[in-house]
Amino acid sequence: MKRLLSVIAILSLVLCLMGCMTASAEEVDNDSFLLRIWDESGLTVSYLRFDTYVGESYTGLVCSSPNEGEDFYRFPYSVDSSEELKDLRVEISYGISDLPSEDAILQVMMGNPAEEHKLLTLDFVPECGKIYDMKLVSGGEDGWLLVPAEE
Repeated sequence: MKRLLSVIAILSLVLCLMGCMTASAEEVDNDSFLLRIWDESGLTVSYLRFDTYVGESYTGLVCSSPNEGEDFYRFPYSVDSSEELKDLRVEISYGISDLPSEDAILQVMMGNPAEEHKLLTLDFVPECGKIYDMKLVSGGEDGWLLVPAEE
């Protein structure tokens, strides 16, 4: 029973954190940026996973699926100092699951990822205070690319 209550408490915390991230996702300031990705790759994607590193140090992960009524994935990121962005590396993977996206993300947060495949590593240095709108497209033999979304 205690284990069940612990799992419920963890799930509640994760849901709360996901709600906070979603609510503040469109707000960028001098210590954050936002990457929004529209999927035009043709892949079957349950969620996108963003693993972040500063230099060689792993700093965490963000999983995203489109919110109701939206068709893009969000990656909000905040830093203590914009200098960190020079050494920021973001590895993007996609997950495939039979579960609904929200449940698949909860499984990742509990350490049980779905079938995941690495897509690419961001190849630009983001700037704080900006929103980046990108499309995920097939790059042919080169794999997958992020290209700027047309306005």
